[in-house]
Amino acid sequence: MSGRAAPEKLVKATKRTPAQVWTGIRFLRKTAVKAGLPPVTFNRRDGFQLSEEPEVWIAYERAIFEAELHRITNFITGIVAPHAKRTPKDEWARLVLDQFGGVKATLEVLTRMER
Repeated sequence: MSGRAAPEKLVKATKRTPAQVWTGIRFLRKTAVKAGLPPVTFNRRDGFQLSEEPEVWIAYERAIFEAELHRITNFITGIVAPHAKRTPKDEWARLVLDQFGGVKATLEVLTRMER
């Protein structure tokens, strides 16, 4: 969460810093889980919400999977693949490529699945 801009309306309304707003949102998410409430989700149209609708949860989860897929793809392409190419016998680079390749494949499936 901390890599994204804090919700401007919350920053303005609460007169808190973006970091404080994100800390509060993380606290609310954990509190909601402990209290048996629906998860706190976010989308651009509605902002943060507590929804009873599983479709809302799934849409949020898919958005997270897509963001992580993008990050992992960039990490593999920009960091690990050049490392492995430069030192093809490096056991660490091979291990990372193998493991992250599996994670990437899983995220690709999760982002494409139809409900």
